[in-house]
Amino acid sequence: MLFSFSRIDHVQLTGPKGCEEKARRFYNGVLGLKEISKPPSVKSSGGCWFVIGTQEIHIGIEDPFTPPVKAHPAFVIQNIEELRNHLKALEIEIQEDRPIEGRTRFFVRDPFGNRLEFLEYE
Repeated sequence: MLFSFSRIDHVQLTGPKGCEEKARRFYNGVLGLKEISKPPSVKSSGGCWFVIGTQEIHIGIEDPFTPPVKAHPAFVIQNIEELRNHLKALEIEIQEDRPIEGRTRFFVRDPFGNRLEFLEYE
């Protein structure tokens, strides 16, 4: 092949029209991700963007909005039990799934129903 992949740039999640403040409260306020400015050419479409490491999470507007059932990004976490305790203290429901050897993981839903996986390798 004459091309190669180098990394994932961003993950696009969606929310309903007007979801930006809830997205900021969850992704920045709860998870601590830094919000970054959207480029002027796409700013008018709504939504907001956040950065995690060298990748970005884009929250776009979908109208009508239906959250996906199974599709999700997975975030590698250090001190996953601290995150679990933090989310539980905020009364965010933790969803367990089948274990996978060599990693601890759990899922949550963002305010719009997007499924998010958090995992830590042992």
